[in-house]
Amino acid sequence: MKLLEEMSWPEIEEGLKVTRTVILPVGATEEHGPHLPTITDTIQAMETARTVAQKREVFLEVFLAPPIHYGVCRSTRGFPGTITVGHDALRSYVKEVLISFTDSGFENVLILTGHAGSQHMSALKEACQMALEEREFRVSLVSLFDLIDPQAAETPHDGHAGEIETSMMMVIRKDLVKGLPEEHFPPRPRFLIMKDVRHLMGNGIMGNPAPATIKKGQNFLAMAAEGLIEALEELESDCWKGR
Repeated sequence: MKLLEEMSWPEIEEGLKVTRTVILPVGATEEHGPHLPTITDTIQAMETARTVAQKREVFLEVFLAPPIHYGVCRSTRGFPGTITVGHDALRSYVKEVLISFTDSGFENVLILTGHAGSQHMSALKEACQMALEEREFRVSLVSLFDLIDPQAAETPHDGHAGEIETSMMMVIRKDLVKGLPEEHFPPRPRFLIMKDVRHLMGNGIMGNPAPATIKKGQNFLAMAAEGLIEALEELESDCWKGR
């Protein structure tokens, strides 16, 4: 595994002779109920990326970049500890990071985001599209929760700080999991666009952490790692190149 932040430039230059693929984890600094830390999204993306990077050492290495710790957090922005940035700010920042990756010699960039709010995902997708207009490279955008089968959880429609995230954190950083609160599914209007939804959010959970277990967390993380490997193979495949 090639941790970009720990390498000197000659080491990176030498590593680029082996692989020109880099994983960029993206997270958020955001409340995750009364029982999980604000760094949950970032930790989960980093751990999945690290697991895959270690597995790929045996056949084709990959660089692992330092994570982006901040994202667009709309629903949770009224909570202490949620540090959000705007859509345009994230889009512009990630676009510049992608362009700099290409200027530094990378040809394949996989963005793995542990935070998947709609505006956050929109900003990341637009950043990829804008960077592609300026540089020749390949980029994939993968949400961690696109890789996990929701049917594998006991909780229907489990979401933010629920069974899946709590189970994974019990594996990654059990010391940061402060109990297993009861379920909470905040009511949300179907069509109404609201300026602030803090009064609907209750304790900040959008799911059910109560049935979370270490075994489930191991299963969810294995599922995410397998899906990420498939995403890397797609990114590096020649079959999608234009003729």
